[in-house]
Amino acid sequence: MQSHSELLTGIAIVVAVPIVAALAISGGTKAMLAVGGLAAAAIGVYVGIRHPQWLAWGLAAALGFMPFGYFPGIHLPMYLPFAGGVVLAAIVHRGGPAVFHPLEKALIVFVLVSGVSLIFTGRTVVDVGEFIKWSVATLTVVALLRFPRDVLAKFGRIYVYFAALNGLFGIIVVAADPTHRFIKAFSAFGYGLVETGRFVYTDEGAQRFARLGGLWVDPNMAGVGLTIALAVGVLLLTGPLRVGVVTILSVAILLTLSRAAIFSVLVGVILVLLFHGMRARNRALVLGAMGAVAAGAMLTPAVRTRLFSSFSSDDVGSSARGDALRAFPGQMAGHWPFGLGWGRPEFKDGNTAFTLNFVANVPLITIYRAGLIVGFAFLVVLAIGCIMSSRAIRGDSGARALYGGIFIGVCLVALQLDHMVATIQQVTLMFSILLVFLVVVDQDQKSSRHAQTAAEEPVTNRSYSPLLR
Repeated sequence: MQSHSELLTGIAIVVAVPIVAALAISGGTKAMLAVGGLAAAAIGVYVGIRHPQWLAWGLAAALGFMPFGYFPGIHLPMYLPFAGGVVLAAIVHRGGPAVFHPLEKALIVFVLVSGVSLIFTGRTVVDVGEFIKWSVATLTVVALLRFPRDVLAKFGRIYVYFAALNGLFGIIVVAADPTHRFIKAFSAFGYGLVETGRFVYTDEGAQRFARLGGLWVDPNMAGVGLTIALAVGVLLLTGPLRVGVVTILSVAILLTLSRAAIFSVLVGVILVLLFHGMRARNRALVLGAMGAVAAGAMLTPAVRTRLFSSFSSDDVGSSARGDALRAFPGQMAGHWPFGLGWGRPEFKDGNTAFTLNFVANVPLITIYRAGLIVGFAFLVVLAIGCIMSSRAIRGDSGARALYGGIFIGVCLVALQLDHMVATIQQVTLMFSILLVFLVVVDQDQKSSRHAQTAAEEPVTNRSYSPLLR
């Protein structure tokens, strides 16, 4: 039963919306934009106060399906108000004193020392804006972990479902849409307005193969989003649903031809096989699944050629990475303490990034942008995550073990082969999701170890505001 105040609020919205819309239409485009902005702000405030979990679920859907989409009619990224709203909701709806996980503490320190670097290198509004957007994306980890476990689990499942739907769309494009017309169906959200050919094809010697980009557009970004969705899906889904979703995500990862994503998952599976205790039957099933995936990959010319050419002399990507690494010390000369700055053109413009060919490595690009101190803080975050992951691999849950293995794989492979987790806020948010559920895995791991003495003890002693439920 709805309360009297909630009913009155609903009636007011139903009555006011048609009136405001009519006034906006009669006032022209500027009036429409102004009223639209005010309406969005009002709705955001209402949702943030009354139903903050909706912001989290909206963020999951946006990141999973249209991470680079814009709200129709206004040049506002879809992810940004959701992420900002989640952070603000966590601040407004505080329950009791917060209990922070060690990984959360490390992230907060990471953001603080990054702010110090901004003081020394920030010269323009662009620098400040980039830092704020990155901070929101990073602190979303802390904000999401303030929500109760059931809300967090639903957030993860929504992200997985929408990422799988995005991956399925990408599979259809690769299989049946060589001219990429299907993406124009999302033109109202900012997709298909510019040529995306260079993002979805790769030259391998004399051959050219389509790469899955989906609504991530860039295949390497798709690889990151799909890999994280795969890890979260294995953790949160069960039964036939898990099998179906994981199959879609696995096929999509292969079709991205992203070596970073493919080898990250492969490293994770190998770590589980080596260090996780499992029954012989389960080990045989894992090996059989790996064999089936490997056979499918080898039977697909694009995947086979991409993997076997990874370290050949005509692999342009490997050569460019080597050139960037050799140039890195010279680029950093005189800038080691606090980096070169946050709002640099190579972080904002793809053509400038391709021309400059700066280092494609997340730890190094963190140093490039904000200096050695910030780079060290980021490495501490990764080290804590890898320690947590190693505990999960040695634990009693296969799903948690694979999650930990994939996290280590991402740290050892994906973060070393590309820079997007550091420089593109949507991808930073995807990595934040990976960190959120790594904390959940670690909490479950500790709870499992102490179950014999405290079977009914809650996983965490946080106190939640009722409105976050």
